[in-house]
Amino acid sequence: MRLPEINLQELEKIKKENFRERLEFQDRYVKWMKMANNVDWSAAQKSIINRKSEGPPRRTHSNRSAVRTRSAKRSKN
Repeated sequence: MRLPEINLQELEKIKKENFRERLEFQDRYVKWMKMANNVDWSAAQKSIINRKSEGPPRRTHSNRSAVRTRSAKRSKN
């Protein structure tokens, strides 16, 4: 198995760019937090927390019946 060639200079350049973008985002977010009123900030945080607590999407009824149909066809063969 052959390993891919890695350009370390290019990798270092990407790493620095990523770090710079992250710092810019943090600066914008801190400015927003300072300027936003508590109601807006709380609503945004609640939205994030609720999305995280919902977990992965659940299968719908139609998805489950499709799975049963395919498995039933396999068991007949």
